[in-house]
Amino acid sequence: MASPRPTIALVVGGLLAAGLAGTTAAAARAGDGAPVATPPPPALLSCPARYDGTEDRPVVPTYDAPDGFDPGDALAPAQTPTRALVCRYDAGHSSAPAAPPRPLTEQVVLTEGLEQMAADLTGAPRAQQIDACTLMDGPNTRQLLGLGYPTGTVWVSATDEVNACVLSSNGDFSAGGGVGQQVAKAVADGGWVVPTQGERPVCGGSQPVGRAGVERELVPGEPEVMWVCRVDSDVPGPSSGTFAVLRADRPRLLAALRALHTRAASGDLLCVDDTADRWQVEARYERGAPVVLDVTTGACGPGGVVSNGALEADVSDEVVALLRRTTTQP
Repeated sequence: MASPRPTIALVVGGLLAAGLAGTTAAAARAGDGAPVATPPPPALLSCPARYDGTEDRPVVPTYDAPDGFDPGDALAPAQTPTRALVCRYDAGHSSAPAAPPRPLTEQVVLTEGLEQMAADLTGAPRAQQIDACTLMDGPNTRQLLGLGYPTGTVWVSATDEVNACVLSSNGDFSAGGGVGQQVAKAVADGGWVVPTQGERPVCGGSQPVGRAGVERELVPGEPEVMWVCRVDSDVPGPSSGTFAVLRADRPRLLAALRALHTRAASGDLLCVDDTADRWQVEARYERGAPVVLDVTTGACGPGGVVSNGALEADVSDEVVALLRRTTTQP
């Protein structure tokens, strides 16, 4: 489901989501008595009465971006928002999306984890289109995430869809469909909650928001901890357990992964057979979303393939040996 570059569109109806601030600035007096312009108070966020965007054309309400933020650089500012509002619109199912207009069905204010939300959304990598789209059927919910700051607002369209195939967008910058799944999870959890160690399984876990840099390195930056699970079938799900990579092995595993010659990911699901081993590796950081690697031996390439979704490489014997060592620790 390739999507063209989305555009900022005004959502018409009884409510304007951005609630543009007044244009008349308040005045104060400087020490010399001269008037000094002061910014107006930030506008309150409110949900549009309906959502008119489509799968190929996500739309957001018009908004005034906060000072210092260019919507073309990232999905959201790095600063923590003072308010986060989620607007949800039922859009049928993946196999039969409901045609617009779609009325507002739910609105939720998020108060927990806003600092983590800022880190995740700022670090979400740019995506021009979504490849490797599966054909699973499930509920399709359009979502608008409104973020308020002292000097402006930002709106993000983030669809919750089982295939994670609909781009998220602030109108200028687009990211993957995992953002929509994370927004839906935040609504269900009551906040953008930071997963604790071991709380969320690697195998079969929800689609991560994504992390900037995965288009340049299999594992960008310096993760604080790495988890590995052994997948027992060709479909991510049941596993033999989740293991922390030993501290002594973490630098070796990172070095072995970074020594691989990478190429753009093919977008196809990794192939497996009865002789192949398969792991998922999650690299977690102090701030921002994790990076998840899918590693398969035997069936793909000379000795298997490792992929982070944006890049892939033929896996090496050293990587396989380290993963086997980790997942057979007593």
